[in-house]
Amino acid sequence: MLSLRATLVAPRTAAGSAKPLRELAMKMWRTRLSPLVKLGFFAMGTQVSITVSAAGHRGRREDAVAAIADVERLMQEFGRHWWAWGDGALASINAQLAAGRVAEIPPPMRALFARAWAVRQATGGLFDPRVASLVKLWGFHDMAALRDEPPPPEKVEMALRAMRNAPNYDGGGAYGPAPGVGWDFGGIGKGWIVDICLERLRALGFPDAIVDAGGNLAVRGARGDRPWRIGIRNPRSTEEQPNLLASMVARDEAVNTHGDDQRFFEHDGQRYSHILDPAVGWPAQGLRSITIVHPDGTLAEAGGAALYVAGRDGWRRLARKLGLNQVMVVTADGEVQATAALAARIKPEGDVAVKIVN
Repeated sequence: MLSLRATLVAPRTAAGSAKPLRELAMKMWRTRLSPLVKLGFFAMGTQVSITVSAAGHRGRREDAVAAIADVERLMQEFGRHWWAWGDGALASINAQLAAGRVAEIPPPMRALFARAWAVRQATGGLFDPRVASLVKLWGFHDMAALRDEPPPPEKVEMALRAMRNAPNYDGGGAYGPAPGVGWDFGGIGKGWIVDICLERLRALGFPDAIVDAGGNLAVRGARGDRPWRIGIRNPRSTEEQPNLLASMVARDEAVNTHGDDQRFFEHDGQRYSHILDPAVGWPAQGLRSITIVHPDGTLAEAGGAALYVAGRDGWRRLARKLGLNQVMVVTADGEVQATAALAARIKPEGDVAVKIVN
């Protein structure tokens, strides 16, 4: 885990050279005057960055650092207990299911279990939180376990059969028995906790903030006298050549992106990414990425995952059903499409052409 600290290190300079030192002094002066405090750390399997605005509050940079540290502890705890394969509470639930027992769901976890199941029902199963066995089979649960070819089809079918035979979740304090089935909140949990962290920052006196957890981004308020401006990444950009599809002003909402560039492998010229179609047990095809803008980060993430699975031909119909009217997708052949509501808000970058769809 990266520690929460900010350091400035003076560069080595030739003897008698004052210009680099003057430049460093100016950089330090501007940093102290900046209303923004931005820190990063690793949590929930991804890089997290948090930026808060301390505009108009002299001497509050130290308070902002402390508030971000508090939120980091919250995220780390969430990541430990909600990771399907670790030593936390969700891993214990999955272990009970694997043993053929009824799993007890602790009271603090029931709200997210219920929310995930509600999205599952609303999407007709295009989002399903019970895909842990499939995720592990494909190696998407851990970058060190990532495959270089698809798993045997008979093993995929075995995992699907277990899901089909598993009971529905009734919203209570227990689930199962459901041998061969495990719960995985990788497609909903970050949206959930990011919103909670923003509320925590507000309670600590920082209502103007942005939290980005690996594409699960949400903002509150503004960055001083200016709004937050968010960049939407091109799914075919690289670390060596990063580029954006578009940018937009955001306030009090999530901007959530799923893409086939986030965790994937390629085999025989085909890209297999981490977003699985629960109906067939294979990675969804048809889109490179999808971005959802919505006040509810949980719905933006889980609904966006379902829209991604729905693919090029089905995402618009499902978006209307879920009440998601601000959507942008990049299709498998590179076409950029956006709903009218989002197209009116974004500023395309460079020569990016956006097709408005109903």
